[in-house]
Amino acid sequence: MRRAPRLITEVQRLGVTVSVAALVIVLLVVFRVLYSAAVTSPAEDRLQAGLLAVEDSHQAMLSMDSSLRGYLATGDRFFSDEATKASPELATADTQMVNLLEEPALRQSVLQLLLAQQRWRTEWADRARQVPPPGGVEAFLLQGKAIFDNYQGRKDDTRAATLVAIEDNQRMSSIMQWSVGVLLVLVGLGTLVVALRGRRRLERHVVAPVDGLLASVRGISEGRLHPPEPVAGSAELVALRDGLADMTVALRHQREESQAQAERLQAQTDRLRTILIMTREIAGSLNTRYVVDSTVQAAVAVTEGRVLLWLLDEDGSGLELAYDSERGAVPPLERQCSLGVGVVGRSARYGQISRGDPDTDDEAAVAVPLVVGARVIGVLECFDGTEGEVDGQSLSAVEMLATLAGSAIEASRLHAATERLSQFDPLTQLANRRRLGADLDTAVANAKRHGQAMSVIMLDLDHFKELNDRYGHQQGDVVLQEVASTLRASMRDGETAYRYGGEEFAILITHGDTEDAAALAERLRERVEADFKRGGRQLVTASFGIATLPHHAGDGEGLVSEADRALYSAKNSGRNRVHRAGQLVG
Repeated sequence: MRRAPRLITEVQRLGVTVSVAALVIVLLVVFRVLYSAAVTSPAEDRLQAGLLAVEDSHQAMLSMDSSLRGYLATGDRFFSDEATKASPELATADTQMVNLLEEPALRQSVLQLLLAQQRWRTEWADRARQVPPPGGVEAFLLQGKAIFDNYQGRKDDTRAATLVAIEDNQRMSSIMQWSVGVLLVLVGLGTLVVALRGRRRLERHVVAPVDGLLASVRGISEGRLHPPEPVAGSAELVALRDGLADMTVALRHQREESQAQAERLQAQTDRLRTILIMTREIAGSLNTRYVVDSTVQAAVAVTEGRVLLWLLDEDGSGLELAYDSERGAVPPLERQCSLGVGVVGRSARYGQISRGDPDTDDEAAVAVPLVVGARVIGVLECFDGTEGEVDGQSLSAVEMLATLAGSAIEASRLHAATERLSQFDPLTQLANRRRLGADLDTAVANAKRHGQAMSVIMLDLDHFKELNDRYGHQQGDVVLQEVASTLRASMRDGETAYRYGGEEFAILITHGDTEDAAALAERLRERVEADFKRGGRQLVTASFGIATLPHHAGDGEGLVSEADRALYSAKNSGRNRVHRAGQLVG
């Protein structure tokens, strides 16, 4: 039978030892937890509950005894009724006390206690309600005291036995904990000894030979392509040394080949210089149409054939033809391609260069993906030119062009998207203060032109700073998003909500007078108050200020200023209310 290599044997032995030790430790811990959950804890809970039941039963007995003695002494039915009220408490305690019968050490004392209790009730308590009692009051009381004293003695014996059982249970739990702890320490020490011995063996058979091989590797990395010296160690390390020797020879041949390749690349670099100048212009432009046009023209210059540029559509499910070198820009949706279908679809799906296959009715073209990061954003489809098939240096040039063009196209698209984002608040997705200024100027101009009223509502969340201080800014952001959602859901045609800044929002009503704005503000105030009430606590409310053109101001800036002044008037008047410029509403 073939023996395992020495290095593998040493590592396996050490791994098995550590694994077995870890398994033993886990089993000991699991045993301790299960023993505590299944034996120690339930027994202790049962004993504690039984001890409490013994005391509760005794208290109920005392209550009944004193009430019955009062009844015998006075004949007042009140005391008899009080004794009757104690009976359910005594029955409940006795039911709980019966659980102590599960403990063998307590079974005899608990039975004697229950019998003594039952004797007191049948021989004295039940007969005490007869007035006069049999044998006279004094003799009957003495008889009851004797029976009760016997019961109390049994009770004290049971209580003492229960306390002893509790102590025994706790002692057993402590012994178990110490035993498991000692076993864990022993297993840990044994594992440490085995691990140290394994470490010494690994240093002798692995570390020393590996140091020699590392020295050889450093020499190779510094360009000294000399085979490493022979090593003394395990068979694996000897095989590794032989592999390094072979690699050194291969690297020597590769270096010679690289030098030849460098000469070929120099020629390729000269050819691409013109393309790099064009791509530099592409990279500096943020106009998507110009970038697309320049990319296609550069590809045509390289391949000397027809070039199509496809771009990934918005949902990423397919591509749309954006530019044809023979026709120019192509209208949107005129021609589309599914991912994975055809030469263009395969290139987009797998992010690799793909060639057409005439046997499958593919056109004789090569598709080069435009990759940005790890994402394909488009494809350059190049057809064979006058020089024949697109290959070799031409294909390499198109790949470089695709890399640069992809980044430029993505940058121009991101610029357009950023231009939109600059007018919307990223947290609430509402239009921002900048957009409000532009929309307000347009609305004011239209209102003056048509002689119509328009209004601005400013609202601010009350006690928002206290909410941030108490629950944190993350919860504050959640509240702002929920308020924004409430505003967005409440807007109708001609009404637009904006985040003005911080916890302040604005609403533009393009066709509405003061009364329309006041009605909308009051609805929003009630909605915010209802949406942000948690139990008995009101998280936030909102205060509103209203201004209308032309009643309160003659331009957009004045409207915002007057609405803001009315807003702070509402806050100073107690918050959670609506003020119009100069007049309280609601």
